[in-house]
Amino acid sequence: MKVALILVTVGVSAAIAQQRQSDPALIAPRFDLSLGYNNIRANAPPGGCDCFDMNGGYVSAGFHVKNWLSIAGEFTGGHANNISLLGQNLTLMTFMVGPRVARNGHRLVPFGQVLFGGAHGSNSYFPTSTSSTSSASSWALSSGGGLDVNLTHRFAIRALEVQYLRTALPNGTNDAQNHFMIGAGLVIKFGGRYAPPPPAPIVAQRSNELSFTCSTNVANIDQGQVLEIIGNTMTEPDKLDVNYSWSSSGGTVQGSGRRVTINTTGIAPGDYRVTGHASLVSSPSTTAECEAAFRVNQPIPTVAATAPSQSDNADDKIFHENVQDALFDYDKYEIRPDAQIAIDHAAQYLKAHPEIRVLIGGYSDERGSAEYNLALGEKRANAARKALIADGIDADRLQIISYGKEAQVCTAENETCWQQNRRAAFSLHR
Repeated sequence: MKVALILVTVGVSAAIAQQRQSDPALIAPRFDLSLGYNNIRANAPPGGCDCFDMNGGYVSAGFHVKNWLSIAGEFTGGHANNISLLGQNLTLMTFMVGPRVARNGHRLVPFGQVLFGGAHGSNSYFPTSTSSTSSASSWALSSGGGLDVNLTHRFAIRALEVQYLRTALPNGTNDAQNHFMIGAGLVIKFGGRYAPPPPAPIVAQRSNELSFTCSTNVANIDQGQVLEIIGNTMTEPDKLDVNYSWSSSGGTVQGSGRRVTINTTGIAPGDYRVTGHASLVSSPSTTAECEAAFRVNQPIPTVAATAPSQSDNADDKIFHENVQDALFDYDKYEIRPDAQIAIDHAAQYLKAHPEIRVLIGGYSDERGSAEYNLALGEKRANAARKALIADGIDADRLQIISYGKEAQVCTAENETCWQQNRRAAFSLHR
């Protein structure tokens, strides 16, 4: 009995300690079946040992609930002759079920189990206080363990199985029997192998990140005009919602979101700075700031509106003969070779007339949303402005504005007409 209890303890400890498998090829299958020989050292008569040996066999099966835990069922049978002075024989069968723990995943698999069920004796003599019978039944309890040696993931040898068995067949005195069973056999494994679910991948939690830049549509503006401020954010993870707020050292901030305007009415000429503040909606503590500088120029004196003079008309005609529109490809704002030629010619004219200031308007054809085309028109006007600056024209003489698709010079729905509308147009900025 002590040996059996030791095996149970070892099997339980090893199974729990080895739940992480070292060899996936040896992970227990869903079912196993074992057949083999066993020897039972038994005592049937009351008092003392009067022990005898029974030879027989066993069949056991297991259903794996976990890799280290299964529900085991076991049937044993054995027979002995002349077990006492009366000369009777004994055939003993047991049928029990219970939990089994094992150290699977290794070549050597110790296990321990506790089983409970019934026992049946026959072909013998079972006295009671009032009568006797040749067969009897009782409960049965066993505890013990053993050692399997894995050959493959389908076959193993049960090198040793040792159990203590307790039965309560009638013997006329105390109706109690203690048995010591030892056996060996073959283990067959079948069914899908029990494979615990793989651990969830550990994903490093990335902190939220935010970068924020802002720019103005022009660096210089006349007093009283409206300056546009554009903010651009990048978030990690991508496309997180952002809150914006703006302040300016001069002028009045109008609007909200990533695009606002600064009304410069009433502020003195000079240098000013606008500051933007961005924060993540999902994480307000994640913030970023940007700054953009701009200059307000002395306002040009206004005169009463009068009909254009013949001189003004002549100036416009000469200007447009020398400063022609720059055309663009569909959905593009890169300067084409033909547009570069026009800009180079315009730069030569503007160098010869340093008093002229130019308003560059960005346009697009009618395809696409109004908001998208306003942004595209702005990019085209900026591209033309940068090309003139690269040709030597002072940036203070150049201002941009975007009309998008709101002002069309041609309304036919064909490529020839659309090309006329995809342009950066230059006009005198009086």
